[in-house]
Amino acid sequence: MKVHVDKQKLKKWSGPFVLALVIALFIRFFLVTPLEVNGNSMLPALHDHDEVLVRHYGTIKRFDIVTFKLANGETYIKRVIGLPGDEIKYENNQLYVNQKKVPEKFLTDPNLGETSDFTLDDFFTTTKVPARKYFVLGDNRRISQDSRTLGMVDETCISGRAWIIYWPIWHFKVL
Repeated sequence: MKVHVDKQKLKKWSGPFVLALVIALFIRFFLVTPLEVNGNSMLPALHDHDEVLVRHYGTIKRFDIVTFKLANGETYIKRVIGLPGDEIKYENNQLYVNQKKVPEKFLTDPNLGETSDFTLDDFFTTTKVPARKYFVLGDNRRISQDSRTLGMVDETCISGRAWIIYWPIWHFKVL
């Protein structure tokens, strides 16, 4: 069986196809990428094996869920608690930022979100989050490896902000 290739149609559709491919690759590598959550450190917001879309643009704000890669090559997903210049303290399971009480409405399960008392100088040689650094915690504070054990996260290590849980479909949520 001989296949006939219509060169005019091929030429007509090759331009739009290449353009669509370039746009798709640009979106995938520079704007939004998928990430599978591994572990339970972000319960109840994110579950093990949830798949999220991560945005690679925009300003990082307090309580954003960010992804970052450390020098050892491991990727983590945690919640931003302290921004550059912030003084962070937990006392009686309550967050204080710059001496002001700040509610953490996302901590819906008190057993998972229980946070031991600390100030930044309990872990670091500073009382404030340094410039271009972020203090991050997992929502499941009892088991989370976060800034309390890993150190503060440099802004250059942050790859993006979790945007949407898209899989499994019954977990769908805009974060």
